[in-house]
Amino acid sequence: MSIPEKAVRAATGSRRWVREVAVTTLLLGASLLLFFYRLDSVSLFDADEPAYAEAAREMLISGDWITPHFNFQPRFDKPILFYWLIALAYKGFGIGEYAARFWSAAFATGLTLSIYLFGRQLLGQRAACIAALAFATNVGTVALGRAAVTDMTLVFCMAWTLFCFFDVYRAPDKTRERLLFVGYLAMALAVLTKGPIGLLLPGLVVGLFLIIRKKARATLARLRLLSGIGLFVVIALPWYVLVLRENGWAFAQGFFVQHHLNRYLGVVSGHVGGLLYFLPVVALGFFPWSGTLPKAFGYLWTIRRRLRAELTGRQELVLFLWIWCGVVVLFFSFSRTKLPSYIFPAVPALALLAGTAGEAVIDERQQEGRWARACDWLVGGMACSLVVILLLLPSIADQIRLREAPDIPPFDFGLAPYVLAILFFIGLTLAIVARRRGQGDMAAAAMAATMILSIVLAVHRVTPAVQESLQKSLRDFALIARQELRPVDLLVTYDMNAPSLVFYSERPVAIIRRGEESGLQRLAAPYGRLFVVARAAAETRLREVPDIFPLDRRGGYVLYSNRYSP
Repeated sequence: MSIPEKAVRAATGSRRWVREVAVTTLLLGASLLLFFYRLDSVSLFDADEPAYAEAAREMLISGDWITPHFNFQPRFDKPILFYWLIALAYKGFGIGEYAARFWSAAFATGLTLSIYLFGRQLLGQRAACIAALAFATNVGTVALGRAAVTDMTLVFCMAWTLFCFFDVYRAPDKTRERLLFVGYLAMALAVLTKGPIGLLLPGLVVGLFLIIRKKARATLARLRLLSGIGLFVVIALPWYVLVLRENGWAFAQGFFVQHHLNRYLGVVSGHVGGLLYFLPVVALGFFPWSGTLPKAFGYLWTIRRRLRAELTGRQELVLFLWIWCGVVVLFFSFSRTKLPSYIFPAVPALALLAGTAGEAVIDERQQEGRWARACDWLVGGMACSLVVILLLLPSIADQIRLREAPDIPPFDFGLAPYVLAILFFIGLTLAIVARRRGQGDMAAAAMAATMILSIVLAVHRVTPAVQESLQKSLRDFALIARQELRPVDLLVTYDMNAPSLVFYSERPVAIIRRGEESGLQRLAAPYGRLFVVARAAAETRLREVPDIFPLDRRGGYVLYSNRYSP
């Protein structure tokens, strides 16, 4: 007696629904653990985190929702959206580290789930799950997902822009075209998060992809450009008009010239690197999933002669993802100023490529062997190198400390580096062995579990140790100033950039640079009591300034004043 066809379909649908719930629960649970767990356990790290956090706090104080201010002076580094979001979080959670970091963690969680939802359409559930785990469990994502900086917000918006485009591009009819307006909305929000780069990078990716596929004219007709540009302008343009009206050339010079053109064409704050700067950044920042990229490149290699011919949906996606990565890496490789976070917009594409490496297609298996072996060697080599670095970490960190900042206390990592070394060695060895045996699911699970356990340990032990040495003394001095200084008194920093002093003291901070020591005497006249915070290495110069003396020394920093009590 045969089973009715409807019953078979119902059972299959039921199993599919159960798998969907299980995968979504897994990804959501992993994201909450990686991004939200102990989110406020350490103070904000100089220099970027407290600058954004303080600017949002001053927005609430001043009621000025157009011009961002830091240290009660206009701040034109970034557009307005991220400040609005933090200010909104302050209203919900109160002013503090959790609220300042909330949106980065929320967007990291949202992007993890978005990568899964996007990837399962063409890659299947298994590969999409691997892609989402690859995004959530690499070092770069966790670092930026737990930091009060704009990168995660930008990448969430850019990824949705490109996801929506590709979804509409692949749709056989007009049923998906409503997603175009989600894409234009996301692109406008990207421009409100970090400026023109939110438009330029997606535009380059889409344009190059359409040129290679020779479908520019046909696709552009479907993109509803006039309506999309209208929506983009309505959302993105008003703030720029208002801030220009309020600040004029000061905004244009500070935002467009100094923080965009000068950063790309010149070196800012000593952040320089060569043309190949971002290759090790990808290898280490996307570790251990960067070890899967040779296999993903092998899939592109198999279709290299058919890029303008008919391709399957999966093959077109692989091409699109490699163009996405290539545009981001190449664009910033030619920038004179370089920071590792600059290429984070490529990480969602890298994660999806890692997902493709978890699947094999029949016509590609003859090419799979050599690329898979390359993956094994790359993962194994990086894992061994990382194990050695972790075993030597206390010594390496101390040598760097003695060379760069000898006055700060040593890093107290405890046994954490050695436990991490053991975790990486065992976990990644299991992953390589499982992959060699054809157990792809076990290999991916081993890599993801290794990273989750390692990150949780780092959150518990490594990050607090770094904060104890680098930030605790500054926060202590800021809290002392907040408690003891009156409105007529003044907090001063000498020869250093420490936005955390402004945030935690909740008061303006005067900045005196090296060679301007006479300014300390001038400040004593209009103000009452002075608190001067400086690195311990600068104390020899402070001793030469008359009428100020040391009050406290701790953790590589000193606190000077012009009087003992108010």
